[in-house]
Amino acid sequence: MSPRIRRMALSETEQRSARRINAVLARTPRLATDGWLLDAGQWLSGRFGVAAQTVTAAWLKRRGVRVEMLRLPSDDGGVAVRILHPPGPPRGAVLDMHGGGWVVGSAGLNDRINADLAAEAGLMVISVDYRLLHEARGVEMQHAIADCVAAGRWLADNAASRLGVSRLFLAGQSAGAHLAALTAMALRDEGRLGAFEGCVLVYGVYDLSGSPSVRAAGADALILNGPTLAADLARLAPDRDAAGLRRPDLSPLYSQFHDLPPALFIAGDLDPLRDDSLLMAEAWSAAAPVDLIEVPLAPHGFIHFGGPLARRSLADIRQWLEQRLDTPT
Repeated sequence: MSPRIRRMALSETEQRSARRINAVLARTPRLATDGWLLDAGQWLSGRFGVAAQTVTAAWLKRRGVRVEMLRLPSDDGGVAVRILHPPGPPRGAVLDMHGGGWVVGSAGLNDRINADLAAEAGLMVISVDYRLLHEARGVEMQHAIADCVAAGRWLADNAASRLGVSRLFLAGQSAGAHLAALTAMALRDEGRLGAFEGCVLVYGVYDLSGSPSVRAAGADALILNGPTLAADLARLAPDRDAAGLRRPDLSPLYSQFHDLPPALFIAGDLDPLRDDSLLMAEAWSAAAPVDLIEVPLAPHGFIHFGGPLARRSLADIRQWLEQRLDTPT
């Protein structure tokens, strides 16, 4: 079985809008190699920093969305989650892992996107405030992974009794898609993934040793610093060589693909990480139905930058989830 691939067709107006956004991004500093935390923080506080800001509770309330903060149990101190409740009884729940290169962001990063799922699709969205990598604090990739798996484990075991939902999904963007994929593999190996009906994985990172498009990225890449991107990924696990970076506990592309739920992948043409999504979609399709949407003129992170590419991709995600909700279990 191969992925069902759909290439988004853009009108001339949509193409012009996308190019205008990309022209602004071309003048924006890239996420560079010297000090991930500092450079990412400076970039997120710039012109497009609104993407990283949690929207106000008043704005959410106007949409009929209620916010709840909860701390879930884990083996090392608990995991904070941010829950967006829909206006009415929830049709299901999405466990969401935010992006931010593993070093910035929070559970509120996707509030605007998640509020749409809550208000319009009737989904409860549970965002994981996983630990961010921080060398001085001794926080490593495994801590972020452990937090996401703990949240997935709790949801699989308690969704019906504690939250009143039974139809579950996993989702993530960028670094969050990497964490969501690893969470899916871990829950499968624990016999808990059967509680989840699908995964939505948006421009994720699935090979920390560098996929072909990562290694070929040049200085014209948007958002990410193309010439150093492969080295940047390697710096996230400095104790490992290339073979170690390809181990499935860090790079889900090298996992065993079986007993997985259906998945939706979204990849942008201008994203240096596009091959990660293409290769992961192909591998995942050996285990379950996979839909892959290719988005022309789309750089990494494009869903947060507005415009027609973002709106149409978010509509596709909502439709994909609603189709599954409309299918009886």
